[in-house]
Amino acid sequence: MFEIEKGLEPDVTLVCKLSKNGDIKYINKAYADITGFSETDLIGESHEIIQHPKMPKIILDLAWEAIRNGKDQYLISKNVTKNGEYFWTIADIRSKINDNRDTAIFIRRKYLPTEIKNEFEKLYEVLYGIESNGGGEEVAKKYLKGFWEDRGTTFDKYIIEKFGGEKNLKNYMATEVSDKELFSVDPTDMNIDDILKFVKKKKKRRFW
Repeated sequence: MFEIEKGLEPDVTLVCKLSKNGDIKYINKAYADITGFSETDLIGESHEIIQHPKMPKIILDLAWEAIRNGKDQYLISKNVTKNGEYFWTIADIRSKINDNRDTAIFIRRKYLPTEIKNEFEKLYEVLYGIESNGGGEEVAKKYLKGFWEDRGTTFDKYIIEKFGGEKNLKNYMATEVSDKELFSVDPTDMNIDDILKFVKKKKKRRFW
């Protein structure tokens, strides 16, 4: 299980939108096509359903910390399909916080170039090994802190550098799905029935 890598084309963008608790409220067609899960399979389920079991917890904690603080966050992640394959992505995570409403989380995923994937795959293997062999998240956190300090950078800055700067990375992420499209559906404004209707309407109008 999860031994075969599924290739992801550079011109494909996966979009999902979550509640503040990480429950899926919307996916685009590419998301369903790549993961093998349908809208019915995913809507209302935890986003962890596509999370690879060997993703380091410390990396996911950093992402959720940024979300809770309303900060934009890039994330390199290893994901799984319904058929038991895996694939790597660079994710652009945005969160909207309003005092009177729940947090809405917007995630845009794209192909991760092989050389960057290879670097993070090695790092994640080490972190997962620390977490699962008695070290726990605290030891993994210390290791990760030292890893970035040795390189004089941070998680986000390292990703940005690898893509040739923040402007290049932002352009790369928004090539197929612009920010306007990314924020076109607010999960906090819709219930599941409304979302399913919206998905069908999108398909009919061929927006996705």
